[in-house]
Amino acid sequence: MNAAIRSVLSAFAAGGSAAAVTASPGASGIALERIVHRYGAAIAVNDVSLEIRPGELVALLGPSGCGKTTLLRIIAGLLAQTEGQVRIGGEAVDRLPPNERGAGIVFQSYALFPHMTVAANVEYGLRARGLPAAQRRPIVERMLSLVRMDSLARRYPRELSGGQQQRVALARTLAVSPRVLLLDEPFGALDKNLRLGMQIEVKRLQRELSITTVMVTHDQEEALSMADRIAVMSSGVVEQLGTPEEIYDRPRTQFVAQFVGHTNLLSGRLVHTADRFDVALDVGGTLSLHDPAPCSRNGAVLVSVRPEHLEFAPDDAAAIPAVVDLVLPLGPSVVYELALSSGEKVKVTLARTGGAPAHRAGEAVRLRLAAGAPVSVFQA
Repeated sequence: MNAAIRSVLSAFAAGGSAAAVTASPGASGIALERIVHRYGAAIAVNDVSLEIRPGELVALLGPSGCGKTTLLRIIAGLLAQTEGQVRIGGEAVDRLPPNERGAGIVFQSYALFPHMTVAANVEYGLRARGLPAAQRRPIVERMLSLVRMDSLARRYPRELSGGQQQRVALARTLAVSPRVLLLDEPFGALDKNLRLGMQIEVKRLQRELSITTVMVTHDQEEALSMADRIAVMSSGVVEQLGTPEEIYDRPRTQFVAQFVGHTNLLSGRLVHTADRFDVALDVGGTLSLHDPAPCSRNGAVLVSVRPEHLEFAPDDAAAIPAVVDLVLPLGPSVVYELALSSGEKVKVTLARTGGAPAHRAGEAVRLRLAAGAPVSVFQA
């Protein structure tokens, strides 16, 4: 095990009183107030303020180097921020060491002690806090039952799969009843099938225990499927905080639109007339929008449209002219790549049904917005 991680685990385990671990985890909110962190002249986190509600799972999502892991380490107390304040359960914790903040952290690398059995790993924090053996035993049994590892209590980490090791790491963290749970890329080392199983397991446990959770991830599907809200980060700032539906359907910035999921960006001019907004596209065709956001100002704009929000419209003269370049059947859906008059490519995803006409490469078609499709409009 990495020596740095070992020392962190020892610090977390040693903190708190023996009595505290017998209580069920309380739902404590987290408040980040104008957090700034600098590495020399470089700003890793730039004036971030977030309110994470008690019992909520919030994902910090963004590309490598965006500041999400730095922010998690600041919450945990593993890193002292340059400016700003962290509150857990309404209490300012900036002057408290990691082991006194009530934050439990699960690392991507599992960080299990290889010479200890599953049960001994889970018991580690309880033993370090001086809890008597008679009190430790039922807690360990309950934690192993929660993560469905009770039948493997006597095994060693080397005898477990990656998913099983991650369950043990989670049980060890939860055993000491943290006020908040911090997950640092927790599924990054797992293959796709194991990752899905652990995502379901962690979400189940988080709901069952009602524990406030912050998860760092660069995997957008993971964030969209697990989180109550997502904070999308770029270059040290939070570009948007919202529910998965808000982030996906109504991105507030061009970065969010392009980073989360796939989108088509169409340039044109927005015109507001009476009770409607029309975008005359540069490639031909017109999009009629009921409520353009975040930009509703007349002039040059970029319209962000998800592939599943476009459809073929053979009889619509106002639709977008295009030519089919590629047809890619993907089980229950079909992905079309099409060329616009400018040479730009757009994608359309449709459900594959027996009655739907198939379009072939080279075919001239027209595209329109599906009824009720959400779009985002950005000033160009």
